[in-house]
Order: sequence, then structure tokens, then C-alpha cells
Amino acid sequence: MNSIELCEVIADFGRLIGRVEETGERVCITDGGEPTGVLLPAAELADLEHFAQRVHGGPRPRPKMVQECPVGPEQQGSYIRYVHTDGVRMTFTRGRVIVAELRSVDELNWLEGNARTGRQGYMDPKQAAAFEEFLARQPPVGDGIAWIADDWRDQEPFTVLEFIKGPAAEEIALAYGADAQDITDGLLLHQVREWDARDGTDDLLRVLVFGEAAGWTWLGYHDFDNAFSPLLNPPPPQQITLTATMAKAIYDFSYSKDGVYQNPFPIEDRADARRDMYELIWYTPGETPFAPNAPLGFLNPHIRRAEKETDWADSIPLFFAGLERAFDLSLPRDAITSGHVRCARPARR
Repeated sequence: MNSIELCEVIADFGRLIGRVEETGERVCITDGGEPTGVLLPAAELADLEHFAQRVHGGPRPRPKMVQECPVGPEQQGSYIRYVHTDGVRMTFTRGRVIVAELRSVDELNWLEGNARTGRQGYMDPKQAAAFEEFLARQPPVGDGIAWIADDWRDQEPFTVLEFIKGPAAEEIALAYGADAQDITDGLLLHQVREWDARDGTDDLLRVLVFGEAAGWTWLGYHDFDNAFSPLLNPPPPQQITLTATMAKAIYDFSYSKDGVYQNPFPIEDRADARRDMYELIWYTPGETPFAPNAPLGFLNPHIRRAEKETDWADSIPLFFAGLERAFDLSLPRDAITSGHVRCARPARR
């Protein structure tokens, strides 16, 4: 990257901007030999801004010293220079089209770092479709979750199943209101079963069962008396909730990303942020469950693949099998069945 002293161009950037526009190359602006800013094509800056906004990389650096700036736009050669309020950043236009921008070295480094991270998760529509098809072909991790679907529909062993990305299982259990001493003691589900059988109690209906599998924390509990109330702050990167209400034949599924509920239907401009829930009884095997332009449309190939490649026939196990493939979900079948999984009672008040 070429460099030039600020004093050589401050009076007239015209020729320098022409070179940037013609070659598409950056030019480093120095002051006393020290780099202070970078002049770059506006299209390149737009690209950096687009991808940098996808991530949260700390506050954007701003000039430490505000310099005096001209009152209005200034003609420089065939270009017009607009100096920003900090007196450091500049925008250059020609014929009402932005041609080039001057940004501080610190700000440009921040943009490039965030844009690099933002690009890592970017795919064009064709790439994204091919990648979803590839993922849909992958077998589930571990035991998967389809094995529990029939019992779950009968509210056994849990009425609520949740899968959460991010915090550790113990941290999430505490945030849900689980007893800290039970977590420290490593209480197991089979112990609670044995207490109930011995003492005639029903503590089994009031415990939070939890564990980790395939990078997710999973939770299972009954939602009969609101014993557990999640207080996750900030919201986790991803959260899946499956709730069974046998008496009303309502079985619903919800998915959130960074605390934002992903609607099961395309969102209209006038629609609320959370338009509706999705009931599993709406899904008919052989039919695409979600519109392609719905936030949950990405699940379609995974569910269709489950229909083709598994032996499940009922709609709810098939839907669960689709979730296995979409999110790499798993529940430890033997451990849950035998009760050798961790659990905790509600915190004592």
C-alpha cells in the first residue's frame, strides 16, 4: 500500500482520489511519518461495513482528538470533500456518487477484524442451500432424540424438553431456579425415584433433569406448578423448547436465536415479532412443514431427509428426527431410562 504525507494533499486531494478511483488501491495517509488514516474506495468500505455489522466486536474506535473541520463541502479537483464532525474522517464524491473514504487506522483495523469474523458465517443462497442439503444427510449424533418422542407425547418422562447453546449445564440449571446444593451434591434421578417409592412422595414430578450432549445443554422437567422459571441474561445463542400438554393435545415447538423468536410463518410488515407458535400436529409427513421464506424454512430439508432415511412413521418422532439432523441434538437414552442423570429440586425458599 502506497503512503503519502497529509501535508502534501490536505489542500487538494483531487489527484490522489483520482488514483484511488482508477486503480482501486488504498493509500496510507501519514503525519510526520506515522500512519494516521487510510484512503480507500467507497465500495470496499461498504463491503467492510456490511460484514462488520454482523458481529459485536466492541465499540468502534473514534479519533481521540477532534480536529477543526471546514464549515461546508469543499471542491477539490473534480471531487467534493465532506469532512466529518471529528475532523478526521472524510468522504469524497463526484457527480453525487461517493468515490472514496478516509478512515483512521484504528477504525479500519476494527472494521477489518469484525468483517473477517462476519464473513466466516456467510454463504450466498446457492451455497447455503447446498450446505443445508449436506447437513440434512448427516446421521444424528449419539442416541438422537426421536427415541423419546412417543413417551414425551404422553408427558413421560418430561412435559418440557429444552436444548440451550452457550452456558454450562450447571449454570443454566441455577438460572432456572434449581437448588444449588442438589447440583453440588450431584443428585441423580434414580435417587429421587427411590425416595418416592420408599416414602410415597412425588418429588419426581418436581425436579429439573439436565446434562450436556453434542455441544448443547439439555433440560427435562414437568411444568405443572411453575417450579422452574428461566432467567437467562443475556439470552443464549440458540434455544429450542418442546412442550407437551396431553390433556389439550397441544405439542409445540419453538426456536430462538440470540433471544429472537423464529416465527414458523413468513413475517408480514405489520406482524408482531412473535406471530404464532408451531404445533407439531400441524406437520403431515410427506408435506413441507414450513414455507421456504419463513424463518424456520431451513428445517425443511432435514425433516424431509428424516422421512426418507428413518424407520419412524408417526409425525412427532419424524419431526424429532428432523430436529436431530438440523441441530445435532441428542439425549442419553440409557442414562435417562436408568435414572443415572443429574437432577435438582427447586431452590428452597
